[in-house]
Amino acid sequence: MSFIAEQDHRFAPLWEQIREHRFLARTRDGTIPDETFAIWLRQDYLFVEAAIPFIAALIPRAPTEHWSALSGVVAALEKELKLFEERAAHVGVDLRGAPPAFTCHAYIQFLLATAHTRSYPEGYTVLYAAERAYHESWLVVREGIDPESPWMPFVENWAGEEFAGYVSYLGGELEKLAQAAGSAERARMTDLYRLTLLYEIAFWEMAVTAEGWPGVADDMASGPMGPAWNPDVEAAPERAWSHMAENVGEVTDDADENPDTHPQER
Repeated sequence: MSFIAEQDHRFAPLWEQIREHRFLARTRDGTIPDETFAIWLRQDYLFVEAAIPFIAALIPRAPTEHWSALSGVVAALEKELKLFEERAAHVGVDLRGAPPAFTCHAYIQFLLATAHTRSYPEGYTVLYAAERAYHESWLVVREGIDPESPWMPFVENWAGEEFAGYVSYLGGELEKLAQAAGSAERARMTDLYRLTLLYEIAFWEMAVTAEGWPGVADDMASGPMGPAWNPDVEAAPERAWSHMAENVGEVTDDADENPDTHPQER
Protein backbone atom coordinates (compact mmCIF):
# COMPACT_ATOMS: atom_id res chain seq x y z
CA MET A 1 0.00 0.00 0.00
CA SER A 2 1.33 3.44 -0.89
CA PHE A 3 2.04 6.04 1.80
CA ILE A 4 -0.95 8.18 0.80
CA ALA A 5 -3.33 5.22 0.58
CA GLU A 6 -2.14 4.15 4.02
CA GLN A 7 -2.91 7.58 5.49
CA ASP A 8 -6.26 7.80 3.74
CA HIS A 9 -7.25 4.48 5.24
CA ARG A 10 -5.97 5.40 8.70
CA PHE A 11 -7.58 8.84 8.72
CA ALA A 12 -10.74 8.09 6.74
CA PRO A 13 -12.96 9.55 9.51
CA LEU A 14 -11.12 12.88 9.28
CA TRP A 15 -11.50 12.98 5.49
CA GLU A 16 -15.20 12.30 5.95
CA GLN A 17 -15.51 15.18 8.41
CA ILE A 18 -13.77 17.50 5.97
CA ARG A 19 -15.97 16.57 3.02
CA GLU A 20 -19.19 16.69 5.06
CA HIS A 21 -18.51 19.91 6.95
CA ARG A 22 -21.53 22.19 7.16
CA PHE A 23 -19.54 25.19 5.91
CA LEU A 24 -19.05 23.44 2.57
CA ALA A 25 -22.62 22.12 2.39
CA ARG A 26 -24.08 25.56 3.09
CA THR A 27 -21.77 27.23 0.58
CA ARG A 28 -22.81 24.65 -2.02
CA ASP A 29 -26.51 25.07 -1.24
CA GLY A 30 -26.42 28.88 -1.12
CA THR A 31 -27.59 28.98 2.49
CA ILE A 32 -24.40 30.19 4.14
CA PRO A 33 -24.81 33.59 5.85
CA ASP A 34 -22.83 36.38 4.21
CA GLU A 35 -20.97 37.19 7.43
CA THR A 36 -19.97 33.56 7.93
CA PHE A 37 -18.40 33.46 4.50
CA ALA A 38 -16.81 36.86 5.13
CA ILE A 39 -15.13 35.47 8.25
CA TRP A 40 -13.65 32.64 6.21
CA LEU A 41 -12.66 35.07 3.46
CA ARG A 42 -10.70 37.31 5.84
CA GLN A 43 -9.03 34.43 7.67
CA ASP A 44 -8.10 32.41 4.61
CA TYR A 45 -6.65 35.52 2.99
CA LEU A 46 -4.27 35.81 5.96
CA PHE A 47 -3.52 32.09 5.74
CA VAL A 48 -2.66 32.26 2.03
CA GLU A 49 -0.34 35.18 2.75
CA ALA A 50 1.44 33.08 5.38
CA ALA A 51 1.69 30.13 2.99
CA ILE A 52 4.13 32.14 0.85
CA PRO A 53 6.90 32.24 3.50
CA PHE A 54 6.08 28.59 4.28
CA ILE A 55 6.86 27.63 0.68
CA ALA A 56 9.87 29.95 0.62
CA ALA A 57 11.29 28.18 3.68
CA LEU A 58 10.93 24.80 1.98
CA ILE A 59 12.75 25.75 -1.23
CA PRO A 60 16.36 25.90 0.11
CA ARG A 61 15.93 22.42 1.61
CA ALA A 62 14.19 20.91 -1.40
CA PRO A 63 15.80 18.67 -4.00
CA THR A 64 16.70 20.70 -7.07
CA GLU A 65 13.98 19.02 -9.13
CA HIS A 66 11.39 20.61 -6.83
CA TRP A 67 12.66 24.17 -7.17
CA SER A 68 10.66 25.05 -10.26
CA ALA A 69 7.40 23.66 -8.93
CA LEU A 70 7.71 25.33 -5.52
CA SER A 71 8.62 28.64 -7.12
CA GLY A 72 5.50 28.27 -9.22
CA VAL A 73 3.44 27.74 -6.07
CA VAL A 74 4.59 31.11 -4.72
CA ALA A 75 3.43 32.79 -7.94
CA ALA A 76 0.10 30.94 -7.74
CA LEU A 77 -0.47 32.03 -4.15
CA GLU A 78 0.10 35.66 -5.12
CA LYS A 79 -2.59 35.25 -7.79
CA GLU A 80 -4.89 33.70 -5.21
CA LEU A 81 -4.49 36.76 -3.01
CA LYS A 82 -5.60 38.90 -5.94
CA LEU A 83 -8.62 36.65 -6.36
CA PHE A 84 -9.49 37.13 -2.68
CA GLU A 85 -9.25 40.89 -3.05
CA GLU A 86 -11.35 40.93 -6.22
CA ARG A 87 -14.09 38.78 -4.65
CA ALA A 88 -14.04 40.78 -1.41
CA ALA A 89 -14.45 44.03 -3.32
CA HIS A 90 -17.29 42.45 -5.32
CA VAL A 91 -19.30 41.73 -2.15
CA GLY A 92 -18.11 44.67 -0.04
CA VAL A 93 -15.95 42.79 2.48
CA ASP A 94 -12.95 44.48 4.11
CA LEU A 95 -10.25 41.81 4.07
CA ARG A 96 -8.12 43.78 6.52
CA GLY A 97 -11.02 44.05 8.94
CA ALA A 98 -9.83 41.41 11.39
CA PRO A 99 -6.59 39.98 12.79
CA PRO A 100 -5.99 36.21 12.71
CA ALA A 101 -8.43 34.27 14.85
CA PHE A 102 -7.05 31.71 17.29
CA THR A 103 -7.28 28.75 14.88
CA CYS A 104 -5.92 30.71 11.93
CA HIS A 105 -3.00 31.94 14.02
CA ALA A 106 -2.29 28.43 15.31
CA TYR A 107 -2.43 26.90 11.82
CA ILE A 108 -0.04 29.55 10.48
CA GLN A 109 2.42 28.90 13.31
CA PHE A 110 2.15 25.15 12.64
CA LEU A 111 2.98 25.74 8.96
CA LEU A 112 5.98 27.93 9.63
CA ALA A 113 7.34 25.79 12.46
CA THR A 114 7.11 22.70 10.28
CA ALA A 115 8.96 24.38 7.43
CA HIS A 116 11.75 25.67 9.67
CA THR A 117 12.23 22.85 12.19
CA ARG A 118 11.19 19.61 10.48
CA SER A 119 12.72 17.66 7.63
CA TYR A 120 11.84 18.50 4.06
CA PRO A 121 9.68 15.36 3.59
CA GLU A 122 7.77 16.28 6.73
CA GLY A 123 7.11 19.81 5.49
CA TYR A 124 6.12 18.44 2.09
CA THR A 125 3.60 16.14 3.79
CA VAL A 126 1.87 19.18 5.30
CA LEU A 127 1.84 20.91 1.91
CA TYR A 128 0.24 17.92 0.20
CA ALA A 129 -2.36 17.28 2.90
CA ALA A 130 -3.44 20.93 3.02
CA GLU A 131 -3.67 21.35 -0.75
CA ARG A 132 -5.50 18.09 -1.25
CA ALA A 133 -7.94 18.96 1.53
CA TYR A 134 -8.75 22.19 -0.29
CA HIS A 135 -9.23 20.42 -3.59
CA GLU A 136 -11.57 17.83 -2.14
CA SER A 137 -13.47 20.41 -0.10
CA TRP A 138 -14.25 22.56 -3.12
CA LEU A 139 -15.18 19.51 -5.17
CA VAL A 140 -17.99 19.11 -2.64
CA VAL A 141 -19.10 22.69 -3.23
CA ARG A 142 -18.92 22.26 -7.00
CA GLU A 143 -21.51 19.47 -6.88
CA GLY A 144 -24.47 21.79 -6.50
CA ILE A 145 -23.46 25.45 -6.25
CA ASP A 146 -25.38 28.00 -8.30
CA PRO A 147 -23.12 29.00 -11.22
CA GLU A 148 -24.07 32.62 -10.50
CA SER A 149 -22.86 32.43 -6.89
CA PRO A 150 -20.30 35.10 -5.99
CA TRP A 151 -18.16 32.25 -4.63
CA MET A 152 -18.00 30.36 -7.92
CA PRO A 153 -14.48 31.71 -8.71
CA PHE A 154 -13.19 29.90 -5.60
CA VAL A 155 -14.76 26.67 -6.88
CA GLU A 156 -13.08 27.17 -10.23
CA ASN A 157 -9.76 27.87 -8.52
CA TRP A 158 -9.60 24.84 -6.19
CA ALA A 159 -11.89 22.29 -7.88
CA GLY A 160 -10.57 22.82 -11.41
CA GLU A 161 -8.30 20.64 -13.50
CA GLU A 162 -5.25 22.88 -13.08
CA PHE A 163 -5.30 22.65 -9.30
CA ALA A 164 -6.11 18.93 -9.51
CA GLY A 165 -3.03 18.38 -11.65
CA TYR A 166 -0.88 20.24 -9.13
CA VAL A 167 -2.24 18.15 -6.23
CA SER A 168 -1.62 14.98 -8.22
CA TYR A 169 1.97 16.09 -8.77
CA LEU A 170 2.41 16.72 -5.06
CA GLY A 171 1.10 13.25 -4.32
CA GLY A 172 3.52 11.59 -6.70
CA GLU A 173 6.47 13.44 -5.21
CA LEU A 174 5.32 12.72 -1.65
CA GLU A 175 5.29 9.01 -2.43
CA LYS A 176 8.93 9.22 -3.54
CA LEU A 177 9.90 11.08 -0.37
CA ALA A 178 8.05 8.61 1.82
CA GLN A 179 9.68 5.66 0.07
CA ALA A 180 13.13 7.09 0.78
CA ALA A 181 12.32 7.96 4.41
CA GLY A 182 13.21 5.76 7.34
CA SER A 183 10.56 4.34 9.64
CA ALA A 184 10.93 7.09 12.26
CA GLU A 185 10.59 9.87 9.69
CA ARG A 186 7.61 8.15 8.06
CA ALA A 187 5.94 8.01 11.47
CA ARG A 188 6.47 11.76 11.88
CA MET A 189 5.10 12.35 8.37
CA THR A 190 2.01 10.35 9.33
CA ASP A 191 1.43 12.46 12.42
CA LEU A 192 1.84 15.70 10.47
CA TYR A 193 -0.65 14.41 7.88
CA ARG A 194 -3.11 13.85 10.74
CA LEU A 195 -2.52 17.25 12.29
CA THR A 196 -2.99 19.02 8.97
CA LEU A 197 -6.38 17.38 8.46
CA LEU A 198 -7.37 18.40 11.99
CA TYR A 199 -6.38 22.00 11.29
CA GLU A 200 -8.42 21.96 8.08
CA ILE A 201 -11.50 20.85 9.99
CA ALA A 202 -10.82 23.45 12.68
CA PHE A 203 -10.52 26.19 10.05
CA TRP A 204 -14.00 25.51 8.63
CA GLU A 205 -15.34 25.32 12.18
CA MET A 206 -13.72 28.65 13.03
CA ALA A 207 -15.70 30.35 10.26
CA VAL A 208 -19.03 28.77 11.19
CA THR A 209 -18.72 29.57 14.89
CA ALA A 210 -17.22 33.07 14.40
CA GLU A 211 -14.35 32.05 16.65
CA GLY A 212 -12.16 34.71 18.15
CA TRP A 213 -9.69 33.99 20.97
CA PRO A 214 -10.74 31.72 23.86
CA GLY A 215 -11.56 33.37 27.16
CA VAL A 216 -11.73 36.99 26.00
CA ALA A 217 -14.40 39.16 24.43
CA ASP A 218 -11.84 41.50 22.86
CA ASP A 219 -8.41 40.37 21.69
CA MET A 220 -7.19 44.00 21.84
CA ALA A 221 -5.57 43.76 18.40
CA SER A 222 -5.19 46.76 16.17
CA GLY A 223 -6.21 46.32 12.55
CA PRO A 224 -3.60 44.31 10.64
CA MET A 225 -1.64 46.06 7.93
CA GLY A 226 -0.07 44.68 4.80
CA PRO A 227 0.31 45.03 1.06
CA ALA A 228 -2.55 45.04 -1.38
CA TRP A 229 -1.82 42.31 -3.89
CA ASN A 230 -4.36 43.38 -6.49
CA PRO A 231 -4.03 47.07 -7.42
CA ASP A 232 -7.14 46.86 -9.62
CA VAL A 233 -9.82 44.92 -7.76
CA GLU A 234 -12.27 45.54 -10.58
CA ALA A 235 -10.17 43.50 -13.01
CA ALA A 236 -10.69 39.75 -13.26
CA PRO A 237 -7.62 38.09 -11.73
CA GLU A 238 -5.55 35.55 -13.62
CA ARG A 239 -6.19 31.85 -13.11
CA ALA A 240 -3.88 31.11 -10.21
CA TRP A 241 -2.72 27.62 -11.18
CA SER A 242 -2.68 27.78 -14.99
CA HIS A 243 1.09 28.17 -15.21
CA MET A 244 1.81 25.12 -13.06
CA ALA A 245 1.53 22.68 -15.97
CA GLU A 246 4.87 24.00 -17.18
CA ASN A 247 6.42 23.46 -13.75
CA VAL A 248 5.11 19.99 -12.98
CA GLY A 249 4.05 18.50 -16.32
CA GLU A 250 6.72 15.82 -16.70
CA VAL A 251 6.42 14.62 -13.13
CA THR A 252 2.61 14.69 -13.28
CA ASP A 253 2.76 12.34 -16.25
CA ASP A 254 4.74 9.90 -14.10
CA ALA A 255 2.32 10.30 -11.20
CA ASP A 256 -0.58 9.38 -13.47
CA GLU A 257 0.71 5.80 -13.41
CA ASN A 258 0.01 5.59 -9.66
CA PRO A 259 -3.70 6.15 -8.92
CA ASP A 260 -3.06 6.39 -5.19
CA THR A 261 -1.54 9.87 -5.69
CA HIS A 262 -4.65 11.33 -7.30
CA PRO A 263 -7.16 13.44 -5.39
CA GLN A 264 -10.53 11.78 -5.04
CA GLU A 265 -12.89 12.59 -7.88
CA ARG A 266 -16.46 13.05 -6.75
